Amino acid sequence: MPAWMLSFVFNFGTWLVSGAPLAAVAATPALRPVTPASIASHAWNVPALVFVSRQPAPAGSGQIPGLGPRGRALATGGRLLIRDGNGRVRPVLPEARFFDVSDPCVSWDGKRIAFAATTAPDSAWRIWIVSADGSGLAAATRSDRGGDLRRARLDARRFARYDDLDPCWLADDRIAFASTRFPQRAQAGDLPVTNLFVTVPGGASPNRITAERNGGEELTLDPPTGRIVYARWWFNRFLPSDEPAAAGLPRGITLERAHAVPQDTINLWTAGIIHPDGDALKLAAGDAHAHATMRAYQPTVLPDGSVVGVWAREASMDPAPGFVGLQHFAAGVGPARYLTGPGTALPAAACAPVALADGRLVFAMDVQGHGDFGLYLADADGRRAARIIDLPGSLELDAAVLAPRRRPPVPLEESIGLRTADLPNVDPRQLADSSYTFRFDCLNVFTNAAVDAAIPDALPIQQGLRIRFYAPLARPEAVGGDSLILLREVPVDESGAVHVDDIIAETPIFEQLVGPDGHILRSTRGAAHVAGMNFSRMGSGTKCVGCHTGHSVIPAAPNNWLAKWFNTAPSAEVWASSVGAGQARNLVDRRTRGPAPEVAWVAQGKQAERVRLAWNRIIEVRALVIYALRSDLSAGTQLRVDGTDLVFRRAGQTVKQLSVRRRLRPNGTRIEFEPVRVDAIEIMPTRVTGIALHRPVVALAEIETVARLLED
Repeated sequence: MPAWMLSFVFNFGTWLVSGAPLAAVAATPALRPVTPASIASHAWNVPALVFVSRQPAPAGSGQIPGLGPRGRALATGGRLLIRDGNGRVRPVLPEARFFDVSDPCVSWDGKRIAFAATTAPDSAWRIWIVSADGSGLAAATRSDRGGDLRRARLDARRFARYDDLDPCWLADDRIAFASTRFPQRAQAGDLPVTNLFVTVPGGASPNRITAERNGGEELTLDPPTGRIVYARWWFNRFLPSDEPAAAGLPRGITLERAHAVPQDTINLWTAGIIHPDGDALKLAAGDAHAHATMRAYQPTVLPDGSVVGVWAREASMDPAPGFVGLQHFAAGVGPARYLTGPGTALPAAACAPVALADGRLVFAMDVQGHGDFGLYLADADGRRAARIIDLPGSLELDAAVLAPRRRPPVPLEESIGLRTADLPNVDPRQLADSSYTFRFDCLNVFTNAAVDAAIPDALPIQQGLRIRFYAPLARPEAVGGDSLILLREVPVDESGAVHVDDIIAETPIFEQLVGPDGHILRSTRGAAHVAGMNFSRMGSGTKCVGCHTGHSVIPAAPNNWLAKWFNTAPSAEVWASSVGAGQARNLVDRRTRGPAPEVAWVAQGKQAERVRLAWNRIIEVRALVIYALRSDLSAGTQLRVDGTDLVFRRAGQTVKQLSVRRRLRPNGTRIEFEPVRVDAIEIMPTRVTGIALHRPVVALAEIETVARLLED
């Protein structure tokens, strides 16, 4: 028996005898210690948990077993354990049954545990199921990949091994999991690519439900919907370029940053949500204004719908994650805040979060900064933590509640009976099969998200746009693991809509928008070029609006006509009669929350102050939504606007006037009218009382213009 195992058995035996922790959390100085004020030595009212206790990764590797593209299949040795509600710990399986284990997940009735395991240090990982009492051990996945690698011109030896990881019980008791059995190499690191698979009743080989180009793993279920939330490696080595294409690349693309259109570099793990049949992929969580606030590896969904995920100092987690911590996201796409890590009450490294039914979190934390993770409990605000179990010399990870849970609904699935390909596309002729397609509908590329949404602006409205669709073909032997083809280039409707009914399905693709001169369009965040990959199932279709990070979560209108109407204000030129604080442009920045100089227009005076929004083309407007400045007594702001005059102009002529005698609200006051065609609107607040920034002046926070683009 290896020395580490002897030590593990001895320490584990001590736990069984005493039923109490072997040692309290040490308070000796360390690299990132948790202060005594922020941690308790014992956690109370903890439900029964199943977890894994694993040996550390090899010294100097920088890996945490189970995390990231190089750590997910790392086998260090470990066991599957249960901590009962009374604090006693027991093994689930005989000691020598598996060499290593990871990622336990409990069935909805609380009676069965699905987990990943390997029988030897160099064996592949597979998914297993066992009863909570240790009986009925059975394999859920096997070495049964379909397809002939040699006929697909793939090196059979290179892809002989594949790993099944991260099991997750679906609402109908099938098991979804991540696997490298679909033979691809990631665009970075030359690593196997994980995709999501689902077990098939009757013993058939599992069915792939995603077409991730670089990786999809760490599954959990969204309780209200039964959809799968998982981590996606968001990266695209193909960069936008206005220069002539290099040999072997289609137009609009380069591999050299020096020749690329300037844009942010995106290479991180973020959280996606998808139906169990692989359809309707969307962003699950994150603040899309900044990449750092989109990192969400190992996501877990809290009872209030918010999400906690792991952030890593090395956002791609390759070649190693570096320091890791927890980040909390508001329900859906929204503001993010750090729960653990530098600057928080819990500055230690942390990972593997799981939400309890009462909103508390169980997670793994390295209290002393030595790489020795134990399990801890904290409220969702992360201000204090209490130790659950921390065995010396081993890593306690991947906790799951061992109790019955409310079963989520089974989502309606249209393509559940369709089987995906066992091998990737390597021949351009395969992409020409028009029957293996989905319908792409972006109802309006210019659509903006709601005011104060954590999503950047869409492109400014303009004419003559075209959209390009690209697809990478698998080339595992080549640098980057693929080659790229331009599938097609089609015009964008004058209204901003894109409708294409035969885009290749179940293959990674990405898009790029260009102007009438063929140059790549720019937005506030860089090029209009998808910085990752997307995909859809055969026979399905996308229905989205916008063309910017986070666009997939903006609710799409029920039909094309309604989708033509959107907030055109961010595309306007803004003029103000005077500016005392902030800037006139703040009126169309889609922000109302924050200090007035950052989010609002504050005039110099109170009388006859006005602003004008102007567009370089005629639009048809049917409503305005005007936002009053929020009260902030500490900043000397308590302003009230009870009247507003509106003047609508076209080609310098007044075409409509309105006097509105309603109080403007901080959450927006909607003013509707018969549609009018204009190229400018003037807004003059009247009947203004109070102060803004300690002065009696006029101020507004935001103006939305609900309009459509003319197509005639």
